[in-house]
Amino acid sequence: MEMTSGKAAKPVKEAVPKGAWAILIAVWIVAIAAPLNMFKPATISVEIIQALSIPGSSYGWIMSVFSIMGLILAFPATGLVYRFGLKKSLAVSVISLFVGSLMGALSTSFEMLLVSRVIEGCGMGFIGVAGPTAISLWFPKSRQGFAVAVFQTWMPLGTLITMNLAPVMAASMGWKSVWWLACAYCVVAFIVLMVFFKEPSKEVMAATAGKRIEDVGKGNKFAAFKNPSLWILCIMFLVFALTTTGTTSSYWSLYLREVASIDASVAAFAVSLCTVLGAVGIPFGGWLSDKLGTRKWMIVAAWVVVLVFLWFAFSTVDLTLIYVIAVVNGFCQGWIPAMVQTSIPEILEDPSQNAMGMGLMNVFRNGGNILGGMALGYFVGPFGWSLGSHILCLPPIIIVVALMLIITRKTLR
Repeated sequence: MEMTSGKAAKPVKEAVPKGAWAILIAVWIVAIAAPLNMFKPATISVEIIQALSIPGSSYGWIMSVFSIMGLILAFPATGLVYRFGLKKSLAVSVISLFVGSLMGALSTSFEMLLVSRVIEGCGMGFIGVAGPTAISLWFPKSRQGFAVAVFQTWMPLGTLITMNLAPVMAASMGWKSVWWLACAYCVVAFIVLMVFFKEPSKEVMAATAGKRIEDVGKGNKFAAFKNPSLWILCIMFLVFALTTTGTTSSYWSLYLREVASIDASVAAFAVSLCTVLGAVGIPFGGWLSDKLGTRKWMIVAAWVVVLVFLWFAFSTVDLTLIYVIAVVNGFCQGWIPAMVQTSIPEILEDPSQNAMGMGLMNVFRNGGNILGGMALGYFVGPFGWSLGSHILCLPPIIIVVALMLIITRKTLR
């Protein structure tokens, strides 16, 4: 949405195209298959290592390969969307996840399991582009905040389901039962996709973008890369992934156990709050964003919460404070990716550029995940947990928020 001033009026509530909510639910069900598969090994690592005799130094690849494939496939996935459409792209995503999970269930070695995870990671890469693009094309800009926020719960819900079911199933039926469950879910998701999803027509895209039908698709898709507002939003996603998805998820539990001397189960619960509470907090943030008519200031508010969280997260040993910051952060931090994803279609000139914007976003997101999974380890040694985490996380956040406020002052409401 092009703006002429830094302060925008509250948008008129536009009508949602018929069938858009069914499309949203279908894409959401498909998307959940990705974290459901991604986090299968997270809580049953011991069982997998023992069953396949995996060296401890090699096991990390089982998880990190997902983000690596997402980074590699972000632009190929964009090309797939343009060439074959959203439905076929989402179908490829689910099929990749199914084939990878099936191969994993039949694995008899670490190498075979790793190859299966590469195939699953391809599915994650395709969903990361096709899913957000579908939502952006089916919902008008003034209603996208809540729609995107509902969609964004795919990650916390998928994570919650698999991380809680996996230990129970592995204990009673073996670790491979978790992979078979993922296969079954992929079959269900594929059926839902085939039955309920349909491509947005030019009429729908014109209505949601506020354009004339004849103007849709006329713009140069690669012109998106000339938009400075897109680049700063993507860099912001990298910083988010680096500081929260990467650093917090990878290191906070370790800090709580080793430094704060907190029981492993309590530490795991505290860390999980940062993800699980997003299932409630993200839709609320999306609804509030649509109600207030702003994306920019919702992003700023969420970053303030994340800054406070990171100031104390690797410094405090007080369990009460740990729970407080985990709850508040878990409720609010998901506003950032939801609002960034909602903002990309608003700052681009044509809906045909949306997939290109989402592809670039996924490059930066996965890059941040990879960096966040390892970066803090290099800062803790020379600086300690508190100062090391502050040096790594706080300056990038402050800089990227300041740049966003400057660069998007005329393009983002």
